[in-house]
Amino acid sequence: MNKTLKNQFTRKIYLHKKFDSFPVEVGASNRSNFLYPIHDNIGLNISNENIYYGELTGLYWIWKNENINKEELVGFCHFNKCLDVKFSKAYNLLINRKKYDFLVADKTYITPHPRKDELDAIVKILKKNYPEYYITWLKIYRKDGSSYACNNAQLFITTGKWFNKYCLFLFDVLKQMRQIIGNRTGSPYDIRYCAFMGERLLTVFIITNNLKYKEYHIRYANKTINIGRKIARILHINKNSSFYIKLQKKYGAKSSYKR
Repeated sequence: MNKTLKNQFTRKIYLHKKFDSFPVEVGASNRSNFLYPIHDNIGLNISNENIYYGELTGLYWIWKNENINKEELVGFCHFNKCLDVKFSKAYNLLINRKKYDFLVADKTYITPHPRKDELDAIVKILKKNYPEYYITWLKIYRKDGSSYACNNAQLFITTGKWFNKYCLFLFDVLKQMRQIIGNRTGSPYDIRYCAFMGERLLTVFIITNNLKYKEYHIRYANKTINIGRKIARILHINKNSSFYIKLQKKYGAKSSYKR
């Protein structure tokens, strides 16, 4: 997996079964630069929706095309970051010992979402069709979509049982959101509203279903970022401080989305 993580292209990596791993290149419908044979525009897919869903088009492809059974282990990580846990450890916790249902990234602060209509849409959908999830959403997120309790970044490892239930919930909500909001214009980052809301829904799903979960730090392909984040944790540097923000701008993860 480490070798794959070094390649700086817009794609995500999918982990399947006990020690198997392979990359799925996302947004393939709108791309021509490929390194790997598996693209998210084959089989059942929403690859052409990548500008709105981001890495979630890869997650959708896995869900629809891999037929993962409930006793299998499945994980999802990005080209430049993953959970800092060995896969053998994850397998032991989730399958052998059945101690947890999900392994996820540490809870952290997620910034306010700039589009009120997009937040209103997600709240409306949950309130109407998923009332239990709606109650959880209100407990976790402020009216501006920010929170200090979000397991964000769409990094997780779980069993097929919960993976399939999570995807059924996630993509139903986001499909309804696309119908309400429609198309957007703007920068590739700003119009990824399904990705932004999907990032928030993972924690909502886990909490609503009373699932047992364990959090892990995020491990980045860039070793400088790993060292910097570790020092920040040891020194308890406030993430909202001007000092932390300056360090983040200089040494933080840089997106390759526009490549």
